[in-house]
Amino acid sequence: MAKKSGGPNKSQAIRDYYGANPEAKPMEVAAELSKKGIVVTPAFVSTVKSTTMGKSAKKSARKSAKKSAPSVKKSSKGAKRGRPVGSTNKATAASNEVSLDSLLQVKKIVEEMGSVQDAKNALTALEKLMG
Repeated sequence: MAKKSGGPNKSQAIRDYYGANPEAKPMEVAAELSKKGIVVTPAFVSTVKSTTMGKSAKKSARKSAKKSAPSVKKSSKGAKRGRPVGSTNKATAASNEVSLDSLLQVKKIVEEMGSVQDAKNALTALEKLMG
C-alpha cells in the first residue's frame, strides 16, 4: 500500500520560521504555524530547533550561559572532601583484626553456651569482673 502524502514538511516549516525569526520562542512558532494550518506542539518545535542548531550556535549558547552564570569560587589548594586516603573506620579495623582461629574458638564457646545472646551476656559479666 502506498504512503499517503502527509502535507507540508513540519520540520522544514519550523526551520524556515526560525530562519526569519531567530529569537522566536517555541510557543510563538507553534502559534504562527498553526495560523498557516501546520499543527505542531511547542515541544516538537524545541526538538527541531535543538537538532538543527549547528555546533557553532551551541558553543556560543554555552559561552553566553557561562558568562551570565555566577562564578563559583574554588579553593586555592583544591582540597578534597571526605575522609583522608588510607584512614579506616575503627569498627572496620577492629573486625579485620580477628583471625579465623579466634572466630572458630568463639564459635565453639557459643555452641557450649547455647546461643550468641548467652555468650554476649557472659562476656558482659566477664568485662565487669575484669573492669
